[in-house]
Amino acid sequence: MSALVKNLLRSFPGAVLGIIGCGLAAGCSTFERRLDYGEVASPAMGREMAYAVYTPPGWTPAERLPLVLFLHGGGDSEDCFDRAGYGPFLDAEVDAGRVPRCVICVPNGEYGFWENWFDGSRRYRDWVLDDLVPHVQKEYRTLTGREHLHVAGISMGGHGTLRFALLEPERFESVAAISAPVMNAEQLVEFADGFWVRLFIPVERIWGPTDDLARVRSEDLYRRWRQTSDLGGLRLMLAHGSGDREGIVRGGAAFHAHLDARGIEHDYAVYDGGHDWVSWRRIVPGVLRFLVAPGEQPAPTSPTGGTRPR
Repeated sequence: MSALVKNLLRSFPGAVLGIIGCGLAAGCSTFERRLDYGEVASPAMGREMAYAVYTPPGWTPAERLPLVLFLHGGGDSEDCFDRAGYGPFLDAEVDAGRVPRCVICVPNGEYGFWENWFDGSRRYRDWVLDDLVPHVQKEYRTLTGREHLHVAGISMGGHGTLRFALLEPERFESVAAISAPVMNAEQLVEFADGFWVRLFIPVERIWGPTDDLARVRSEDLYRRWRQTSDLGGLRLMLAHGSGDREGIVRGGAAFHAHLDARGIEHDYAVYDGGHDWVSWRRIVPGVLRFLVAPGEQPAPTSPTGGTRPR
């Protein structure tokens, strides 16, 4: 990404940055690689696609572990964990008993919003679920079956997580959206029709014409998730920072209230921090416990976590 584009992005309204601008300060240009890296031929994308995999300290192929997909945000790629120093951080959390042992796969989703694009030119969701998951399950001998597959994401990846949960809930046991922009159909159309959004995001190629409100409403989380059975058995977690971007805080709180009013069980965490990798350290261990080891209490010295307003 050019310096000019980065400077323009920094000047955008907060709503735009809440969708596409989490990775610009993810880390320096040089970093130590702790994760494994690979590429796999993706029929869905018609080309090789990259991914990274975190395995816990002492892991060997004989150890069968659950698999967590972690969807990065805008401006990041499969190397985001290493750029942000999350390999050693997670090692320490696992060793201290604050994070359960699991394999974490970080796919490269580019600026694709983790969607199968409306115009058919790119199929990011299929790349992850149909091409990458079976490959990683085989290469790392992870446990298979819905009950052992989980997905989490930050910012744009949080959007992708909720879309995965909405469109293919039968694939996962649990999902967690961190710092995700959550909008109803009308809010989404208003946002997508904004000048700055359309200048940098091919809205209609990704999501289709915004003047077809009936179609947009058909995939509105507020309309689709109105009772517990609508989640298809998924366990759901929402999280954002107390100092996160205004639209993300407002949208997360509103969607939590929507779910709560309908008796839809979910976890809602507000951690101390903003929209950045340093702040996300405060919630990621709790997210991984929620996904992989529900009900398991962290070590008492854990500095992580957040409040859960109910």
